[in-house]
Amino acid sequence: MANTTDREAEAYKSVDTLRTSGHPKVLITGMGCVTPFGAGVDRFWNGLVSGRSAIGPLTAFDPTPYGTKIAGEVRDFQASDFLSQREISGGARCVHFALASARMAIDDARLALKGVDTSRIGVFMGSSVGPMAYQAENHAVFLEKGIRKVHPFFPALSYTGVVATQVGISLGIRGPAICASTACTSSTDSIGMALLQIRAGIIDRAIIGGTEAPLTPILFAAFDRLGIMSRSNDNPERASRPFAEDRDGFVLSEGAASCVVESEEAAAARGARPIVEIASYTATSDAFHPFSPLPSGEEGIRAVRMALEQAGVGPEAVEYVSAHAVGSRANDPVELDVIRSVFGEGVPRVPISAIKSMTGHTMGAAGALQLVACALTIQTSTIAPTTNLGITDRVGGFDLVPEEARCATVRVAVSPTFGFGSRNAVLVVKRYEP
Repeated sequence: MANTTDREAEAYKSVDTLRTSGHPKVLITGMGCVTPFGAGVDRFWNGLVSGRSAIGPLTAFDPTPYGTKIAGEVRDFQASDFLSQREISGGARCVHFALASARMAIDDARLALKGVDTSRIGVFMGSSVGPMAYQAENHAVFLEKGIRKVHPFFPALSYTGVVATQVGISLGIRGPAICASTACTSSTDSIGMALLQIRAGIIDRAIIGGTEAPLTPILFAAFDRLGIMSRSNDNPERASRPFAEDRDGFVLSEGAASCVVESEEAAAARGARPIVEIASYTATSDAFHPFSPLPSGEEGIRAVRMALEQAGVGPEAVEYVSAHAVGSRANDPVELDVIRSVFGEGVPRVPISAIKSMTGHTMGAAGALQLVACALTIQTSTIAPTTNLGITDRVGGFDLVPEEARCATVRVAVSPTFGFGSRNAVLVVKRYEP
């Protein structure tokens, strides 16, 4: 698997041309998030570095009929703290999360939208199932009460793309408003689209991110029947166990993360504070199975290698990997094989952590949350841990940063995401150097 194929060589040649063709740096200048830890970046990061789990008993609906009865819920979110009553009443929960995180990111970036040419700003969001809960709730009302109780705006409020649409409308942003729905890589793919448009000079800045509110009975039932969610109901805090030998599935969670990203020139023109640089994005497809990854991991390997090449760094420069690792028995070993193949003998020196051990799996929002975690890792010189690892899980040549956060200088981080439908998407994040 580690040998470079002719196809990879051609890909490297093309991305090398991209890297050397004078594209502007793309910088994160503001961040916001809503997670099971609560609203705000500080609550998210404090939860992660403390090694605290945000998983608990499911309360969104009655879990009695299900084998899994736990989830990562956003329990104390007050939409009215961030949204108008009209925005609240006319939007799904995933849209509420997206708008709240976007407004937090804009505030963090000190980006004044009034008086700015918003046609040069884009909105790029990702969501796997979007307003599925809203769809299900409205369908139930229709079946019970009939046609006169159907909201006339239902078509405009119930498709996944409404996430980007509503963020654009609420903020008055007139550039492209695009929502990627590519399973667990959704927000990573949306971030990649923004990166490419800014580099191409189509826009100067964007609101990027992902959102998910998947805690609805029908989706929960499907995952429950597939047997891919953890059933460690008696100990929710230990239920999400990426890389652990006794892992028994992922924990479904909700949340959102957004960032303001700008070209280096646009950020400098308004005196913005750069947090980190998004150095590259790549994506591949296994073309293999709706749920299972290609066992060889070859397309994941290709995606990571191309991302490093496009970012202009070799594997030896990487100082942190924020793993996708969801706690799946099938997927986690393939991800470790991908990392082993990319880093070879250098694997033991690369810290790897799985933040889903504390947050659970936010599906389409996962890549955006990993991006924020990578930015904070670089900014604070602190690596969040992988929790719920037993003693026997800490061997095998991988540094999984077990149980406790670690102080470490990180200049280059890799954030891979792997999604249902054979998808692989990778971001490389760098410390900003003017």
